[in-house]
Amino acid sequence: MWSKIVEKFERYPSQIAVVREFLRLGISVKDGKAYCGNIELIPTKIADAIGVDRKVVVSAIQNIEGDEELRKVFTSIKPVANIADVARFYDYGVLEIYAESKKIGIVSGITSILAREGISIRYILAEDPEISVESKLTVVTDSKIPGRLVDEFLTVDGVEKVVIS
Repeated sequence: MWSKIVEKFERYPSQIAVVREFLRLGISVKDGKAYCGNIELIPTKIADAIGVDRKVVVSAIQNIEGDEELRKVFTSIKPVANIADVARFYDYGVLEIYAESKKIGIVSGITSILAREGISIRYILAEDPEISVESKLTVVTDSKIPGRLVDEFLTVDGVEKVVIS
């Protein structure tokens, strides 16, 4: 999908920044407007947050709607709450796995270790490295994750770094 977006916006790098944020945050586009769920977002505020001109946001929305494939993607996309920071207030475990994005089986390997330890998963989010700064898997669990598992998580093929909090 990202290659299609880059192809469509290659002449408009500022618009790529807008589209990247729309994907990252799950902002949809309908009838010439941007939405977070059912809440309409104002182009000026979007532009301020991204650091572009309001016209760039409006043009990006128009370009999305002018391409059938992108229109389908951006009318269907939905925002997802990342509860990792909130989970820390409720004594849940938070596990962040930084890994090679192309490796197969990382989620399976990590969740298998947690299951074997009897640790229940409440939430899991894998961030796409093409639209995020890093390829990161975030897992929120019912209980704190023992530090002794760090070395075992690091043995999963593709895992580069582990953060437990």
